[in-house]
Amino acid sequence: MTLFQNMRRGLLPARLTVEEIYDLTEAGILPEQDDFELIEGEIIPMAGAKADWHEIMKSRLNRALMPALAGDARLFVEASVTLSEDTLVQPDLAVWTRDIRPRAVRGPDILLLIEVADSSLAYDLRVKAPLYARYGVRDYWVVDAIRQTIRIHRAAEHGVYIDVEEYEGHDPVTPLLFPDVTIRLDTLD
Repeated sequence: MTLFQNMRRGLLPARLTVEEIYDLTEAGILPEQDDFELIEGEIIPMAGAKADWHEIMKSRLNRALMPALAGDARLFVEASVTLSEDTLVQPDLAVWTRDIRPRAVRGPDILLLIEVADSSLAYDLRVKAPLYARYGVRDYWVVDAIRQTIRIHRAAEHGVYIDVEEYEGHDPVTPLLFPDVTIRLDTLD
């Protein structure tokens, strides 16, 4: 029995795959604007309305990173990223090369991944960090929009980042794969 046949009978599987999520979206069953992630097959709702500080910080980082990225690197905002057959996330900002289509990108393809947090800080650190480490994201930043800090995660081993540092807003930070780019939260506008 297919997913659609089950759904006509009012049955939604307890676990879904990324392909099923795309199929449901293309069929109009899941609206494209719905905010959720698929974590190990389970749909996890995300905040539909983002707080002011979250959106302001995301915009500031976008403006700072966009002109600084050189070559084939492209900045994607809230793009869907497939980490595995049953895990689909929507990071706030992600950088990968333009030769990889968004639906084909995987963890090791990501050059920089940033989650901006205000109310989601615990989720970004306790749920997302292990996921990103497990699936090969090399440079993961959690920007706390309220405290004005950046927690940088690098050197993943066995699903855990072993190099984690927190920086204050006045500290300059540089993405692992973009040594010519420097971000200071207190100077972003």
